[in-house]
Amino acid sequence: PFLKDYPYNPEEFRFVGSPVDGIQFEKDKIVFVEFKTGSSQLSARQREIKALVEGKKVHFEEIAIR
Repeated sequence: PFLKDYPYNPEEFRFVGSPVDGIQFEKDKIVFVEFKTGSSQLSARQREIKALVEGKKVHFEEIAIR
Protein backbone atom coordinates (compact mmCIF):
# COMPACT_ATOMS: atom_id res chain seq x y z
CA PRO A 1 0.00 0.00 0.00
CA PHE A 2 2.08 2.87 -1.25
CA LEU A 3 -0.80 5.29 -1.49
CA LYS A 4 -0.41 8.91 -0.49
CA ASP A 5 -3.38 8.74 1.90
CA TYR A 6 -2.68 5.27 3.36
CA PRO A 7 -3.14 5.83 7.13
CA TYR A 8 -0.66 3.19 8.35
CA ASN A 9 3.00 2.30 8.11
CA PRO A 10 3.24 0.37 4.81
CA GLU A 11 6.19 -1.64 6.14
CA GLU A 12 3.78 -3.38 8.53
CA PHE A 13 1.36 -4.42 5.75
CA ARG A 14 1.35 -8.05 4.59
CA PHE A 15 -0.22 -8.96 1.27
CA VAL A 16 -2.69 -11.87 1.35
CA GLY A 17 -4.47 -11.41 -1.99
CA SER A 18 -7.65 -13.35 -1.40
CA PRO A 19 -10.19 -13.09 0.12
CA VAL A 20 -8.80 -9.75 1.40
CA ASP A 21 -5.92 -7.74 0.01
CA GLY A 22 -3.87 -7.83 3.16
CA ILE A 23 -3.38 -7.45 6.88
CA GLN A 24 -1.96 -4.39 8.61
CA PHE A 25 -0.13 -5.06 11.88
CA GLU A 26 -0.15 -2.12 14.29
CA LYS A 27 1.07 -2.06 17.89
CA ASP A 28 -2.48 -1.74 19.25
CA LYS A 29 -4.55 -3.49 16.56
CA ILE A 30 -4.60 -5.73 13.51
CA VAL A 31 -6.52 -4.47 10.48
CA PHE A 32 -7.88 -6.50 7.58
CA VAL A 33 -7.44 -4.28 4.50
CA GLU A 34 -9.31 -4.41 1.22
CA PHE A 35 -8.55 -1.79 -1.44
CA LYS A 36 -11.39 -0.75 -3.71
CA THR A 37 -11.40 1.64 -6.65
CA GLY A 38 -14.20 3.48 -8.36
CA SER A 39 -17.57 1.88 -7.76
CA SER A 40 -16.26 -1.58 -6.83
CA GLN A 41 -17.83 -3.16 -3.76
CA LEU A 42 -17.05 -5.92 -1.28
CA SER A 43 -17.75 -9.44 -2.49
CA ALA A 44 -20.16 -11.67 -0.58
CA ARG A 45 -17.21 -13.45 1.07
CA GLN A 46 -15.59 -10.14 2.03
CA ARG A 47 -18.87 -8.99 3.62
CA GLU A 48 -18.96 -12.26 5.60
CA ILE A 49 -15.40 -11.66 6.84
CA LYS A 50 -16.25 -8.08 7.78
CA ALA A 51 -19.26 -9.32 9.78
CA LEU A 52 -17.08 -11.88 11.61
CA VAL A 53 -14.56 -9.20 12.55
CA GLU A 54 -17.27 -6.78 13.66
CA GLY A 55 -18.91 -9.60 15.66
CA LYS A 56 -15.60 -10.25 17.45
CA LYS A 57 -15.40 -13.75 15.98
CA VAL A 58 -11.66 -13.51 15.25
CA HIS A 59 -9.28 -15.74 17.21
CA PHE A 60 -5.58 -16.50 17.47
CA GLU A 61 -4.56 -20.12 17.47
CA GLU A 62 -1.15 -21.69 17.81
CA ILE A 63 -0.90 -25.12 16.20
CA ALA A 64 2.16 -27.12 17.17
CA ILE A 65 3.55 -29.45 14.53
CA ARG A 66 5.88 -32.06 15.93
